[in-house]
Amino acid sequence: MRQESRQDEGGGNEGGGGEGGGGVCVCVPTVSENVPEMNDPEPVKHNMNDDMDEGEDYEAAITATGYGAFQYWLILIGGFANASDAIEILCVSILLPAAECDLHMTSEDKGWLSGIAFIGMMVGGYVWGCLGDIFGRRSVLMVSLVLNALSGLASSFVQTFPSFLVFRFISGVGVGGSIPLVWAYISEFQPPTKRGAALSIIASFWMVGNVIVAVFALVTIPYDIGFQAPGFVYNSWRVFLTVCALPALITAIVMVWLPESPMFLLTKDRKDEALDVLRKMYSLNTGKQPYTYPIKILSTAGLKVQKETRLTKWGTFTSAVLQTWRLTKALFSRSLIFATSIMIIINFTIQFGYYGLWLWFPELFNRLEQYYNEHPYHNVSVCDLTEYHGNGTQQNTCKDDGHNVDTSALISILITSIAPLPANMWTIVCMDKLGRKFFLVFSMILSGIAAFGVYLVKSSLDNLILACVFGAVCTMGFNALDCLGAELFPTHLRSTALAVTLMAARIGAILGTVTFGYLVDLYCAIPLLLVAAFLIFGGILGLVLPNTTRIALM
Repeated sequence: MRQESRQDEGGGNEGGGGEGGGGVCVCVPTVSENVPEMNDPEPVKHNMNDDMDEGEDYEAAITATGYGAFQYWLILIGGFANASDAIEILCVSILLPAAECDLHMTSEDKGWLSGIAFIGMMVGGYVWGCLGDIFGRRSVLMVSLVLNALSGLASSFVQTFPSFLVFRFISGVGVGGSIPLVWAYISEFQPPTKRGAALSIIASFWMVGNVIVAVFALVTIPYDIGFQAPGFVYNSWRVFLTVCALPALITAIVMVWLPESPMFLLTKDRKDEALDVLRKMYSLNTGKQPYTYPIKILSTAGLKVQKETRLTKWGTFTSAVLQTWRLTKALFSRSLIFATSIMIIINFTIQFGYYGLWLWFPELFNRLEQYYNEHPYHNVSVCDLTEYHGNGTQQNTCKDDGHNVDTSALISILITSIAPLPANMWTIVCMDKLGRKFFLVFSMILSGIAAFGVYLVKSSLDNLILACVFGAVCTMGFNALDCLGAELFPTHLRSTALAVTLMAARIGAILGTVTFGYLVDLYCAIPLLLVAAFLIFGGILGLVLPNTTRIALM
């Protein structure tokens, strides 16, 4: 069965300077001559070969490979790539109480430390996401994972707050690249009937990452491990950071054995390579020989085909910059501007609300646990502890060799990390039945109500229960938004679209964490009310998004 052509705007012709005299030449993808400029009012005309092509469209081809070992292995690796990102993000908020004395951090410094990772993610997401649409999902994803791991590892050895901040920013650049690429990469291996469940499983690995980082913290931070030398300290929270960098590195290494997305290869007019990948998938899934794969010819109908031109290194760079701009501009073309704008706003609101509160839960839990250890018969809320730092004054806490962490607070983090399991299971089973919009709207409105409730509770147990509810409900919204982000946009723009919408998300996360850092010690009702308002508004806005459930990718 052939798909009808879609007249997507964007992705104009790439001029691309010819071969330079004596320069080293590499291949860079450029848009085919058969595709008009983005501003060309003429409708898209196919290559005549497409009209005579008896090949199958991509959705039929991917369905013909069956569903089995290959997809399960791919989802596992993609899931751990997502988990490694969660580990790198949450590890900073967990180590704040332990590192505050070593790095001499104020509450404002802690807010910037949490926020700097999102600044890096905002930059990295855009750059890596656009490169993923130009050079391929797999290779760019591997580079971003390696950058994440190495910079996270380096941050464990630095001794001053400014240098620590720099390496956490670089780690954020790596994390920012891997998130949009994982969704684009995994979604393109899934048939329409399985895509929602597969992407929900990938999203659920964020919870796995949160559980792993909480376990890492429990077995390292409270203990006196590491070593010291004149002018150099490598103590427990630094060991914790080293361990947290390993999952991203391991995932990047394992990805060496995975293929490039066949859908991406088709958009680059590399049909033979795409067909070879599909044959291998078929063989792994069915146990049959690759040559028995029933589809012999692939059609590119409905896809915006691009070709590769040999350019000098400088030509490659300038062409990549030009294509990055053109891909970004295409997202705001007449046919896509509505979906792009709504996704930008919703991504901003959900991450302002979620990260604004979630990354401060370890700090709030720690303050509450220390207070109740010293005042077991008192009953306070976290907003009553704005001036409290434990043991009477901040100076006294720094005499404890930097181990200013209550183990029960880490256990609370572990519990809140496991809490989203039922919500994840529900989205895995029902995402393709109830639809993306249902989970997005339901989740954001309910999580906004839960966030407001943090201001009202009065006991440590109440805070823990509400934090579990908040994390679990937000998870459903993130899972739905991940599916929508991968499905709303055409293949040649998918990675860029995810990167652009996630840029808005990072801005929301940065403003959320920094706002909380500045206001939590002044009047914490304000940031809590902001979190609730943004989440509810984003949920209501989700009602206007189009339905993408069980619809073939563009």
